Amino acid sequence: MRPGNENPYQTHDEPYGFMERELAFKLMASHALVDEAYFRWLREDPVAAADQLHIRLTDEDVKYLKGIVDWDSIEKVAFSVRESLHLDMVTNSW
Repeated sequence: MRPGNENPYQTHDEPYGFMERELAFKLMASHALVDEAYFRWLREDPVAAADQLHIRLTDEDVKYLKGIVDWDSIEKVAFSVRESLHLDMVTNSW
């Protein structure tokens, strides 16, 4: 528990909880899979792309997105995912 934190359930030292981080990354990933422009933005400037969704990335998050994620492999399947979802039938956000 961080000094000065009265929450006995917070046992990690992150600016947000594990569940919040997991949800933030799922939101960014799903948005990137359905929106080609967001995919490119997240790949090129993860801090700004995350901020668009009101997500603040840590330095470790940025290292993960820039150095560990295999963007080329994701890009190979992203088009077929977008086509298979028929997004034009359920959303008008792009």
